[in-house]
Amino acid sequence: MLCSKITVIVNDQEKQHGKKIAISAVKVGEGKSKEDIKKAKLATHGIVARDKDGKLVAAVEGHNYGKAKVVEVVNKLLKKK
Repeated sequence: MLCSKITVIVNDQEKQHGKKIAISAVKVGEGKSKEDIKKAKLATHGIVARDKDGKLVAAVEGHNYGKAKVVEVVNKLLKKK
C-alpha cells in the first residue's frame, strides 16, 4: 500500500506543479506500475520519474525518503520540460 506520508507529499507537489508536469501517486499493481518499476530497475517500489518522451529521469528505491527527495525529483522533471 502507498505510504500516506508520500501520498501527501506527492499530492502537494502536484498542486504546485501539476500545470507544468504530470505528477501522480500510484499504488503498485495499478495500471502499468509493475512494468514501469521493472523498466526503472527498482526491486519493489519507489519513485519512477520520466520525461514527456518516456525517458527515465530518476528512479528512487523504496519510500524511506521525505519531501526533499520528492522535490529533488520534481525539480529534475521541471528542468527537462
